[in-house]
Amino acid sequence: MKILIGVDGSPNSERALAEAINIARHFSGSIKVITVFNKGEDKKAEQILGGAKHSCEEEEIECAAISIMGSNPARALEHIAKDGNFDLIVVGNRGLGSTASILLGSVSRQIVANAECNVLVVKK
Repeated sequence: MKILIGVDGSPNSERALAEAINIARHFSGSIKVITVFNKGEDKKAEQILGGAKHSCEEEEIECAAISIMGSNPARALEHIAKDGNFDLIVVGNRGLGSTASILLGSVSRQIVANAECNVLVVKK
């Protein structure tokens, strides 16, 4: 099972990562972690990915991680999932977000509406 997860350093994305790791463990899956960051936040993105990779390694789950500079995490996750033929996208229900996300709708809502594969939104 190929699992794609979006992380942003929020507690909800950390819970989503834990759930993705649990699913990968039970279904002999692999995880690809991505974070989408704004210009000038590359060090923060690397810290977030480093923590996610460490969590996967502790559980002996195959993991790849990439950071993408951009402003639309939902679109990035959707494209990567489609191009990589992923089975599942895992996201938290609320991330760090911005005022713009309140106006445009949450990342998880956009992914659920547009993704071509299954989506798991972790709420708690």
